[in-house]
Amino acid sequence: MQEECVSLQVCVSVVGALECVVRRCLGPDGGSVLFTRDTGETLITRHGQRVLRTLHLQHPMARMVLDCVCAHAKATGDGTKSFLLLLAALLREIQDSHMQRKGSWSIPSLQNLANRLLAVSRKELEDVVTHEITPYASLYCNHHSYKLEGSILDLLIGGYISGRVGIGQADVLKRVLCELYHKISQDQNAEETISFIHSHFSFLHTAVTGLPIGCSEVIEGLVVTCDWSVWTEPAGSVKALILYESFGASFVAVGENISVCIQKDYLQRTESAMKQKLASLLDLQVHVVLSSVKQPERVSQWARLNHVSLLECVDSAQLDFLSNISAAETLSHPPLQHLVMLKYCRRVQLGGHRYACLGTFLHMHTLVLCAPAPGFLDQIVCVSQGVFAMLQHLSQSFCQTLASDQSQSPSLDQSQSVLSSQDLWGGILRAGGVLPVGGMFEFLLHHFLLNERNSCDPQSCRLLAEALLCLPRTLYSRNHRRFLNIQTRFLDDLKQWDKTKEQRSEMPELKVGFGFSESSVPCLESVSGKKQLVVSVLQCLHRLLCVGAILNTRCPLRTGPQTHSEEDEDEEEEKPKHSNSTQSTDL
Repeated sequence: MQEECVSLQVCVSVVGALECVVRRCLGPDGGSVLFTRDTGETLITRHGQRVLRTLHLQHPMARMVLDCVCAHAKATGDGTKSFLLLLAALLREIQDSHMQRKGSWSIPSLQNLANRLLAVSRKELEDVVTHEITPYASLYCNHHSYKLEGSILDLLIGGYISGRVGIGQADVLKRVLCELYHKISQDQNAEETISFIHSHFSFLHTAVTGLPIGCSEVIEGLVVTCDWSVWTEPAGSVKALILYESFGASFVAVGENISVCIQKDYLQRTESAMKQKLASLLDLQVHVVLSSVKQPERVSQWARLNHVSLLECVDSAQLDFLSNISAAETLSHPPLQHLVMLKYCRRVQLGGHRYACLGTFLHMHTLVLCAPAPGFLDQIVCVSQGVFAMLQHLSQSFCQTLASDQSQSPSLDQSQSVLSSQDLWGGILRAGGVLPVGGMFEFLLHHFLLNERNSCDPQSCRLLAEALLCLPRTLYSRNHRRFLNIQTRFLDDLKQWDKTKEQRSEMPELKVGFGFSESSVPCLESVSGKKQLVVSVLQCLHRLLCVGAILNTRCPLRTGPQTHSEEDEDEEEEKPKHSNSTQSTDL
């Protein structure tokens, strides 16, 4: 068994290599990464999670960091690149403090430091965000509510996608994403609408290659990415049958015994059973058949003769989704499965393909995302899905805080359990749940951690505070003087704010955002998402610093208490070694 020792220098080198890849993609001014393969295939992307997944990571520590990054991105939909930058900065701060001490970090001392930093995320970080940053954000947003009111969703989406796609592309994407939300919401529960779109995004979008991103739009109905096998223009609402098997698959009930003497008798009975089933469709007044499998030619001929539209090879998961949102009626005799009422059926042309469009009575809409190349289209889809993951995390955090406040203060109004869009976004704004993008959260947390008077561990707070400045410093890396000017101006504003709090005088005039004019409106980002980013980074740092050695083994890594025999080991040795052939960059 091979053993590899892990040191602080190894962690710095591994995470630093990952940081170098994503650093150039951070912020609106960031660029893209071009991946190539020996086959000539190329991929251009600036989406952080896609960049990391495309890398061929050989070092176990790098793969462990990737797992932590993906877990954080799945929960919040945000912060992949910031995660690596902050983690690398923290490791360098620890290494620099070691050089200043002129001593050596032993494994026990590193593990002790990791535990102390993790404790900071539970106490000092929670206190600073709750009692310092959130009140400041509330004051800031209320002071500029005349600029922000009514456009919180647009500013949140704009802040999210501005660092992931180009400037011109971000405007189009923000428009269609806001349009999708508003059309599906229809002034209903805003939190449920966001959760619905996030959970069923794969059914609510259609990707089209070969068209510019400006052709992206939101169309009414559910788009099915296959064309009608038999098409008849229906008039008004129609009854549709959902099938999951072929009409000719079986005509004998389960458990029934049958003896077939000759092939002719078998075919006659099959034909007779199919005719009976098709005749039952006319009795049910079915005008549309949606099937997840290819039906026999006889069914297509029957559909043409009886003016019934037939759509075949539909994804079964999409049919399940249609049944759930349409309150489908389940039929008992197979293979007839579900009956649903459709508002209309159409044929739409998207790019070079014709697709089916099914109208429901629940105001369902489909987001059509267009891009000239498959790699760019995949990036657009990932960014769009990440937007609703971010919005879901923000809305859930606000609703949990609201429920906690109501439980602690019975005098608060608890009658309103359904939050409209205006109530949700206005409440988040007034509660200090958002801040302008561009480093404001990092500057605030840096300032308050350094001035935390009740801290039990000033050294750990200082390490975290200094590491936080790496994010705004990278954002303004093309103009370092701009970063220094912004930091100086912001610290002056904070000092004035602290004085007015102590003297209880009128609050000073606060500047709007970073890099914007006084009359412009900055994009916004979630405070809860930023806080979760710091917590996730400290948890990942704890895992890294607690690793003492890496052991290479051929045995399968099992998490449960399972037994292992020599036969299993022999089988594992006989298995061929698989390599990831889709990546070309090694670490």
